[in-house]
Amino acid sequence: MFKPISFTKRYVFALSLIALLSTLAYFNLDHLISSQADNGKMIYLSNRQKIFAQKIAFYSIYYKIKELEPMIKEMEESHKQLTGTPMSYELRKLYFQKPVFLNRKVELYLFHAKRFDSTRDGRSLTYLLQHSNMILENLDKAVNLYLLKARNDTSKLKQVELFIFIFTLFTLFFEAIFIFRPANKRIKQDTKDLTSQKDYSNAVIESSTNAIITLDRDLRIRTFNKMAERIFGFSKEEMLNQSAFDKIVPMQYKILHDEGIDEFLKTLNLDEIGEVGEIDAINKKGRIFPIRISFGTSGENETIAIVANIQDITKEKLKDQLLQQQAKFAALGEMIAIIAHQWRQPLAELNFNCMYIRKKLHNKELIDDISKNEDIIQFMSDTITNFQNFYKVTQNSTFHPVLSVNQALKIVESLLRLNQINLIKELKSNITIFGNSNSLSHVVLSILQNIIDVVKNRQIENPMISISLKDTKTHIVLKIKDNAGGIQIESLDDIFKPFKSEKKTPSTGIGLYMSRLVIQSKFKGSIEVANIENGAEFTIKLPHNLGI
Repeated sequence: MFKPISFTKRYVFALSLIALLSTLAYFNLDHLISSQADNGKMIYLSNRQKIFAQKIAFYSIYYKIKELEPMIKEMEESHKQLTGTPMSYELRKLYFQKPVFLNRKVELYLFHAKRFDSTRDGRSLTYLLQHSNMILENLDKAVNLYLLKARNDTSKLKQVELFIFIFTLFTLFFEAIFIFRPANKRIKQDTKDLTSQKDYSNAVIESSTNAIITLDRDLRIRTFNKMAERIFGFSKEEMLNQSAFDKIVPMQYKILHDEGIDEFLKTLNLDEIGEVGEIDAINKKGRIFPIRISFGTSGENETIAIVANIQDITKEKLKDQLLQQQAKFAALGEMIAIIAHQWRQPLAELNFNCMYIRKKLHNKELIDDISKNEDIIQFMSDTITNFQNFYKVTQNSTFHPVLSVNQALKIVESLLRLNQINLIKELKSNITIFGNSNSLSHVVLSILQNIIDVVKNRQIENPMISISLKDTKTHIVLKIKDNAGGIQIESLDDIFKPFKSEKKTPSTGIGLYMSRLVIQSKFKGSIEVANIENGAEFTIKLPHNLGI
């Protein structure tokens, strides 16, 4: 008869089998992480190709040759990495087979970019402009294929993980029947360990940097993580098990509850679950802000769950706005430089002619008239210089705030005279700071433009603007006040909020929100506003040790 296998041998066999399964699970997980890392790198490079293509076209349009050359090199290196790594069949077909031949199109795009960089060839510039959108569309297809490949790779590895998991459960069952029955208490402890996996999943959701909200088939909220609480201001207790998704989306998206998720996706121009869209959201305080949102699904039939993954993109939108503002200043600077170049020579000739005529004249009245003409010519020349310096891109340096204030005042000097605004200056600061002089000038200009607009709209009698600059022990304090009737809104701080503007005419300033952003980020200072008798007062504080 066969001798029964000893408990020790069965125990060793069971442990060995579990060790083997654990090792397989480890290597599968390691492979999954490596695969995701590689796919993530390819997705990242593919996305950067789109950015490079856009910037090459942009720099070519504006002849920004210094920025163009490194952008071409980066795009070329990224393309070599993308085409030099193993590809899926769909990706290889996209890059190397008809009808797209993306590899050939990218190389041709780079060829024309290089030729334009070296020869300023107009044909290459025309090619870049005509084909930039097509390149972006094809690169976007590549990004989607890389994403598809990542999902497929992950799905395959999950299947392997599922097989390992099922086999592990079978092994555990075998051990429970033949090995660990005498150790029932230990089995119960192991069961508790398994249930802890759910706690781990919850911890992952709660620690996510995105707001994660899940809805059941009836659109009741089942999950509302900490980031969702932070973004929208509602507590988890207020939202769970409630049909409350309409609390965080504005009324124009009420179709979500009237028609269901499919119709809601159509309002976002999303064809299917998984795509990403951008909409406005609203928090508990009623503030509307932009978000990026994507939807996923989990479960089937009655247990279906809709998973909303949400990012607050307010800062991203503001960065885009700031980039647009910087581009506007750059364009104004270039235009003024062209005007200055065109006007300098004629003005110099006019001035020389006046001097020549004055020497020939003997009539005192005519000589006086010639002198007045010379003063007008000098004024025009000085005006060109003022505007050119104001919109010129400058580097950080040590400067005196008085210079920034005077520079902004020169820009609005004619507007002050036109609107008969009395200007009172008291600039007594003697301390220099480190930073960008033009940035501070833009802030002062933005405030002055707002005051001038209010004076014109309200038709203020005997309008006045007072500017003072004084030193304290810790700060340089700049105050700008007026007698235009004050700020007529409930919360004065609202005038500094983003995406809020009631101005109906274009401005050369940077806006009050951008003004606060500049003062806080570039000068580590503060800007506040308060209503005073018959007007408003802006107070800007700049620390002495800025840049040290």
